[in-house]
Amino acid sequence: MKLISCYIAHFGKIDNFSYDFNEGFNSILQENGWGKTTFSVFMKAMFYGLEYSPNTKKKLLERNHYLPWDGSKCGGNIVFVTKGKEYRIERTFGQTDKDDTFALYDNVTGLLSQDYTENIGEELFRVDRDSFEKSVYIPQLSLGTAMTDSLNAKMGDLASAKDDISNFDVALKSVKDARTEYTRNSKINPGKLVAIKTEINKCKEEYEKLPAIEESAEAMSCLVEEKQATLDKLSADKIKLAETIQLQSKREQELGAYKLHKENLKQEQEKIASLEEFFKAGLPSDDELAILEQTERDLSVHERAIKVLTEEREKEGEVFEKPFETRIPDETEFAMWNKMAANLSELRAKAEHSKLSEESTRQLTELKFFFDKLVPSDEQLAHIERQTTLITGLEAKVDQSNERLITLVAERDAEEKHSRDKSISVWHILGTILLVIFILTGVVFAQYMDDYIGRFIEIGSFIAIGIDLVLLAISGRRARVKKLNAQAEFAERISEEESALEISRLELRELQEECEEFLSNFLLTRASTMQENVYEIRRKLDQYRHLLEEEMSRHQEAEGTLDELADLQLELYTKIQPFASAYGINLYDMGGEYEFLAQLKKDADKYIDFLAKSEEIARHSITITTMTKDINNILAQFPLDESLDRAEKVQDIGIKKREYLSMNERINKLKDDIHKFEAEYDVNENVQSVDDLQQQQILLDEQIMDINRQIMQEKENLSATLEDVERLSDISEQIERLEYQEKEYKKNAEILSKTEDFLQRARESFLSKYMQPLQNGLHKYLGLIDGPDGTNSGYSIEDFELDMDLNIKLSYSGSTKSGEYLSQGYQDLVALCSRLALVDVLYPDEKPILILDDPFTNLDEKKIKESLKLLNKIATERQTIYFTCHESRL
Repeated sequence: MKLISCYIAHFGKIDNFSYDFNEGFNSILQENGWGKTTFSVFMKAMFYGLEYSPNTKKKLLERNHYLPWDGSKCGGNIVFVTKGKEYRIERTFGQTDKDDTFALYDNVTGLLSQDYTENIGEELFRVDRDSFEKSVYIPQLSLGTAMTDSLNAKMGDLASAKDDISNFDVALKSVKDARTEYTRNSKINPGKLVAIKTEINKCKEEYEKLPAIEESAEAMSCLVEEKQATLDKLSADKIKLAETIQLQSKREQELGAYKLHKENLKQEQEKIASLEEFFKAGLPSDDELAILEQTERDLSVHERAIKVLTEEREKEGEVFEKPFETRIPDETEFAMWNKMAANLSELRAKAEHSKLSEESTRQLTELKFFFDKLVPSDEQLAHIERQTTLITGLEAKVDQSNERLITLVAERDAEEKHSRDKSISVWHILGTILLVIFILTGVVFAQYMDDYIGRFIEIGSFIAIGIDLVLLAISGRRARVKKLNAQAEFAERISEEESALEISRLELRELQEECEEFLSNFLLTRASTMQENVYEIRRKLDQYRHLLEEEMSRHQEAEGTLDELADLQLELYTKIQPFASAYGINLYDMGGEYEFLAQLKKDADKYIDFLAKSEEIARHSITITTMTKDINNILAQFPLDESLDRAEKVQDIGIKKREYLSMNERINKLKDDIHKFEAEYDVNENVQSVDDLQQQQILLDEQIMDINRQIMQEKENLSATLEDVERLSDISEQIERLEYQEKEYKKNAEILSKTEDFLQRARESFLSKYMQPLQNGLHKYLGLIDGPDGTNSGYSIEDFELDMDLNIKLSYSGSTKSGEYLSQGYQDLVALCSRLALVDVLYPDEKPILILDDPFTNLDEKKIKESLKLLNKIATERQTIYFTCHESRL
């Protein structure tokens, strides 16, 4: 069969499109987004229709994808030849398959043909839609194929047994599911065998508990008898207590009211004690409470006002107040500035033709700003250049002087240290030792010798002492004089060096101040030396003079307009630039006075409103501070609960005052009643009261009720235990029944397992009949593409094979791997060969069309070239339609 032509009325994005097919190889080269895939799907839809499912949530079906979004009619026609007759299929597609239409015409006579039905695809190609997509229709990025029941039937030439083949997977799945129902080992949903085994084990575990439960039942029975005896004793005690209560009740009838009054008085006195502690500072009057409550209400009003104003201010956002730190322009100023801005726009339009280029204007503006304070003359610059040269020399001289001064100070310190180390000489030490010896000698001889000799030696010792002291003084004086002379010499040298350094520094400072005063007139970039800054000024001055000359020449053409423009701009910018600076805007550089004035007006209005609300908030805050202080002073007098808010604290004071007054009144009345009763009746309270006896009766009733509950509970437990004994006695029969059922389940599972194995072997036997032709075809096409004259990938052709599900396998280094171990490009190449081999086996006699939607996107240039050669060769036998988006794949 072959296609002749087609017409697409509207399908996807293709609209009113016709195409005539050639025999052999048809290549369609179009860019991405043209609709190549849409075209290929249209051809498939002409033969198989568009798939429809009411459950559109599972995926995006082709029908939903390609129906026109504007609701226009979707469809077209295709003309083809098969078995010597020329036909035309006309189809339209709606939202569901019920809305579709189909018509087949004999294209020669123009009459309707009944040769094929709307299932013409299956009738022509003898495969269903899924098998068509896995054989002759090769969509983008889907070169691989897979086995289907329809392909099984087609390759086995079993069209008549198609239903049986189609139902094989269903039957196999049913057998598997039935076997799984028996053998499934899942905690959530176990199989029948697992479930019954679990139940058998559970029953056996239960049966083993029977002896322990029987022993427990006997113990429970004894416990019930013991508790019943205790209950009988308590019931007798209750009867005796009731008689005692009856006798005491008669006596207490007269004392009942008296005791009640005393108890109430005690309770009221306990309650009023806490209130007296609360009002220890004094009981407030009604007027004071009224004033406090009114003050609290007024304070709440002020707080709510502040909250409302604060929320309004927060909703309005942050206020930009920097421009208005000095003043806020009024409406008259804004009107005047806007009028000046409008005049500026008109003057700029007039002077547009005579102005400098944007770059020159920008440079000139920057230079004017740079030379705003001073435009130096050549003489001034030359003088400053000389001064900076002198500064460099003086800086070097100062550095040298500093180094010499540091050296002198170091030498002086070293000399002083040396002098201190040698200040006590050997002669001083020796003289001191001799002095001590002479003194000791004189003292000893004076004490232990006769008067004449002792006196003589004593006098000699004192003379020696005097001589030694004189020598020590002379030696010390000489050392001190030498030290002072050395210090004076160093001080003189340091003083001279410091004087020279100070003179150099003064000269350097004067020159630097002169240069800095000159450089302060300019905004300079940071430089390592003043000379670099002076060179920068020199360069900018030359550029500035050049631009001024150029500007002057241009301004002469429109001098009046430019002067007026400059004056007006200067006047306006002088007035509004201080405000613009707060925004980081330099109007002289950026312009945009219209937009700026609008923003300034908006911010000014917002700021005025902000100030008004801030003033109002401040007034409220002052009032709140004063009133809060007054209220807190009053509340501090009372021990209030800090978890209460201010209003609740105020209310609590009033409530406690009313409670205190009411309680005080009740206490006075109770005291009067008790005093009258004691004066009239005899009150002896030493005997046990009826209330105490009744309390004992209540405790006794509770004990009796508790014993009754325990007896009932024990009886229930005993009954449940006896039921368990009876149930466990019958459980052995249940175990026997479950074990028999388990044997039946095992037998059924074994039968199903053998059935599944038989079906699998039958399927493999059937598929093996046509696997060899598929293998031969795969090797043939791989040899044409990847053989000696092909791409030479390095794999042996015999290493590739197809399994029964048409999956590609590769035998390499003694092991079998799946095709996924290959590169994506080589996977596509082998998949193409397996597709072509499958088509040859499916259609040995008839030659249906072959449709390829840009399948070679993952192939390299050489593999694309060999694959296209193969397609052109195949096109000599069957019509081939090939879509691509790139010339390199043609």
